[in-house]
This record gives sequence, structure tokens and C-alpha cells, in this order.
Amino acid sequence: MNCDTSVIVDMQPGEILVMPEDSQVIVTEIELTEVLIAPGEQGPPGPPGPAGGGGDEYVTRTAGETISANRVLYDRAGLVYPLGQADAENIYAILGLSVSAGQVGAQISVQRSGTVTDSGWSWAYGRVYLGANGQLTQTPPSSGFSVLIGFAATATSINLSINDPIEV
Repeated sequence: MNCDTSVIVDMQPGEILVMPEDSQVIVTEIELTEVLIAPGEQGPPGPPGPAGGGGDEYVTRTAGETISANRVLYDRAGLVYPLGQADAENIYAILGLSVSAGQVGAQISVQRSGTVTDSGWSWAYGRVYLGANGQLTQTPPSSGFSVLIGFAATATSINLSINDPIEV
């Protein structure tokens, strides 16, 4: 096809050339433009997220009372409280082990599985149970409920594996 007329179109970035359907365009010259992309400045850091890994290994809940770290907690309507082995009303609402501490209304990180390490522990190799007021113990309870929380693999770590409560 021969073309008798030529049209020069100078377009700016973002502009669109609209032509009738029966028109044809033959490109005879392309001008390349160099673009230099330079690194920008680092923005401010975002807020810290809760401790934890993926999945449901960790959850975050609001403290219903002052809570210390390393306490077994139960969940009631999104608030967490320490759970004791004699608490028949809440024993089946067991959530996990607090890995942070906080006052009433604070966000508490609760670990539900995996390994928890604390340099202040001095466990003997063996099973770890729920005790009074959310505390951990290696002495199986003689009353209330027996809840196996996990296994002390070292003096300073517990592999969490929370079992269903068994009435003693």
C-alpha cells in the first residue's frame, strides 16, 4: 500500500492517539528516551508486629487483668486471663502460653504451639503441666484437671503441645 501523505505526531507520555477504524499507521522512526531510576530514601519504620511465626502459632488478645509472661491463659470474649488446673468453669477455653506481659487492656501475645525459651527457667527433662493461676509445673496435679502443656527438652525451653484437660 502506498501512502501519499505523511503525518508527524509528537505525543507526550500518557497521551493516546485516536484514529478512524479504516486508518493505518506506519512507524518509520522511534525515538528512545533514557530513564534513570535512582534509589529513594528509606521511609520511617512501621509499628512493631506481635511476636511470632506463621499460621495460628501465635495469637494476640487483650488482657482482662494484669498478666505475667509464661502463664497459661484462657480466652473469654476476646479477653485473656490466667487459667488454673482447678478452674472447672474455664478449663476448656484454654488458649496458650503468654509470651508477653501486660496490664488490663494491653495486647498480649499468646503462643499456641512451637518452642518457648526463657533463660529464667530450670526445667528437668520431661513433661510440663498446668498448675495454679496459670503457672507451669512438672508435678502432675492430684486434683482438678490434668493438662499437659508440653515437654521440657532443655532446662530453658518447652516444646508446647497443649493436650485436652483430663479430670483428676
